Amino acid sequence: MDEQGWNELVLAEAIARRATWDSTKQVLGDDAAIVKLGSESITVCADALVEGVHFDLDYWSPRQIGAKAVTVNISDLAAMAAQPLWILSTVASPKHFATDELLVGLQDQAEHYGAHLIGGDLSRSDTVVVSVTAIGTQVAAPLRRSGARPGDLIFVTGLLGGAALALERLSQGLDLDDLARAALQDPVARVAEGFAASRAGATAAIDISDGLALDLHRLANASHVGFELDEVPIAKGATSEQALGGGEDFELLFTAPQEGRVLDEFSRATLTPPLRIGRIHSDERRRNLGATPLGLLGYRH
Repeated sequence: MDEQGWNELVLAEAIARRATWDSTKQVLGDDAAIVKLGSESITVCADALVEGVHFDLDYWSPRQIGAKAVTVNISDLAAMAAQPLWILSTVASPKHFATDELLVGLQDQAEHYGAHLIGGDLSRSDTVVVSVTAIGTQVAAPLRRSGARPGDLIFVTGLLGGAALALERLSQGLDLDDLARAALQDPVARVAEGFAASRAGATAAIDISDGLALDLHRLANASHVGFELDEVPIAKGATSEQALGGGEDFELLFTAPQEGRVLDEFSRATLTPPLRIGRIHSDERRRNLGATPLGLLGYRH
């Protein structure tokens, strides 16, 4: 692992820890904050999509942009095993951009996950920027990044690299089949899978937004553990590099001590069984794919 990359990761995590807290006043560094309101626990997260960084208007319709802005936030709630309830959004866009279509995408996608668009703001901008705040409730035991323990197994809820492959094909002027288009332009937040993982005794979780390798390092850093990966689940046509570092997959990466219990819970919920890809190790410096150290492959903000 290169020193510059490690320092960037440590700096980003330090910023996140300062900005994320819960009602116990503990800094958590997770993608969402849990706040106690009486007897209820409310989970809150926010994320933004920026034209030229997260999407290209040549490839994305306004409705798809709105839908994805909701999904990436709901995915953060899913990684905490939280039930989505409400969405707030701020949209900044040029004068002739079809903002009304983007708002339809926001509202329809929120309703798809059982949430409601309850407000926000509109502003003028030279580029399209969509910021979403998602609010949910903790109906299951919350999943943190910081709970992985030595001996835990590492699971992922699906194949990886499909979104990166689709983006590469678009940039080359190639057509996408339905599977590739869905991976890039209509990703799925794994809400039900988050609940199943929580019920199965999962100890830690994170959604794979920036790449399996980078997000696994983040989970390991928060839990002060190492890991050994046996395999990488690669989407059809994708490369191992795209699966490890392409990002935008929005599958859940989680750890749990008992594979049988995990498979039973996913089966009971009629969900596709997650893939076991490795094991957590007690040595924080031991972070391998097979016998090779795993670098910080992924998108660095």
